[in-house]
Amino acid sequence: MAKKNKSSFRDKVSHNSRTQKIQGSAYGYLQIPKGLTVFKEAPSTRINLDFLPYVVTAKKHLDRDDSLEIAMPGGLWYKRPFFIHRNIGNETVVCPTSIGKKCPVCEYRSKKMKELADKEETDALKLSRRNLYCVIPIGHKEYEEKPHIWDISQFLFQEMLNDEIDDDPELGLFPDLEEGLTLKIRFGSAVIDKSKPFATTSRIDFNKREEGYGEKIMKQVPDLDECLLIHPYAKLEAMFLELEDAEDAEEDSEIEKGSGAGEEKEGIVITTGEACIACEGTGENSKGNPCRICDGTGIKPKQKEEEEKPEENKKEDRKKKEVKAPKEEKENSCPYDHVFGTDCEKYEHCDDCDCWDACIDAQEEKEQGEGDISF
Repeated sequence: MAKKNKSSFRDKVSHNSRTQKIQGSAYGYLQIPKGLTVFKEAPSTRINLDFLPYVVTAKKHLDRDDSLEIAMPGGLWYKRPFFIHRNIGNETVVCPTSIGKKCPVCEYRSKKMKELADKEETDALKLSRRNLYCVIPIGHKEYEEKPHIWDISQFLFQEMLNDEIDDDPELGLFPDLEEGLTLKIRFGSAVIDKSKPFATTSRIDFNKREEGYGEKIMKQVPDLDECLLIHPYAKLEAMFLELEDAEDAEEDSEIEKGSGAGEEKEGIVITTGEACIACEGTGENSKGNPCRICDGTGIKPKQKEEEEKPEENKKEDRKKKEVKAPKEEKENSCPYDHVFGTDCEKYEHCDDCDCWDACIDAQEEKEQGEGDISF
């Protein structure tokens, strides 16, 4: 386990809270380790929670800050932020951008926004930010005093927590094993349209713990990075496009666009010639509705654009698609000549780019400014 710095949480949590203010169930998308229980907040209740840190294993953690050693692999951190999309194949799914991967839903939404599509359609696909925590309920009759996993939206809890820590940075010690604080949380009740009442955080008090925790407790703390169930690109795309055989998409498959005449995997024929890759040239999805990718034409969108260009322009396009060598890195600039804060996760070199963290932060900040993140 990483060596613990006595005051590290105070400074790091305080910085992270300020940064997030600037940036802005069914547990089908969670993999709950054996022996662990999920804590669920209830409307109009009060609860005392001790927050425990976990050992980070993810290289692409949304809170990662190398300069301050926040959420670094092998280090301790108290939450696992992630994004979700709702109503994808009648499911709520974790967005692959949560681990620095490409997302077909985000790509489609970006395409439709550029086409000035109806706002209601694009809003239905926007990201919602959530957080996982490891908490111990204290003195609650319905929960044992042992580690639980807590999943709640950023809007309903973390934003108020950030405000409290921003007002008093000393409170950032709360997840520390030895010197941490117990959070007394008061939940209110709210409804949206005709929904069932849900809990909203109305107040957070920070109290001294009766006693600290030893390092032995860490054996009971789950790896929150491993608790997220994230579908591979091919399966998520099949779910999004409502293909009948979405369940057969291989777990380790990745659709290669424009790479040949096509290939067959687990019953899915991926066509990359003139036909649209999603509907195989039919122009319809499995429910008989117009295909979202080709807008019902049955023709691969990118190919349609290429057919309209003269041969000399196609050659120029092929040159642009070649992998570019990194240029000298400058502040707020992309080393591969893409658009910093806009093109993150759109190109192959994004996965290994040293500017990934700053670029994704800038992109999230820009999207939040456009009202892109919901709860």
